[in-house]
Amino acid sequence: MMEFAIHLEACDPARNIWRSYSITAGQDLFEDWIVAMNYGRIGSRGTTKTVLLYDEAETRRYVQKCLKKRENATKRIGIDYKVKDITGAWSDFREETKDLKKEV
Repeated sequence: MMEFAIHLEACDPARNIWRSYSITAGQDLFEDWIVAMNYGRIGSRGTTKTVLLYDEAETRRYVQKCLKKRENATKRIGIDYKVKDITGAWSDFREETKDLKKEV
């Protein structure tokens, strides 16, 4: 199923912030596009949200919208998300996530 996957984390031990956010996108057996998001506190099971979309372009726009919200995390939670892992065939998303900090 996986065409694209990204895992982000926001950690601030001083303020007890431990957040995780993952997005996986790809096609199912019926060639529908599925975006699965899992988010929550690091170490917990978290919340999973799955969205069914009908083409790759719509899927890319949805993933971009989700990642855009993570870019302004500093305003919302006071700390940036860092990219922990990014894999898949959508290599152009590597450029689009440049505003998210890559953890070294």
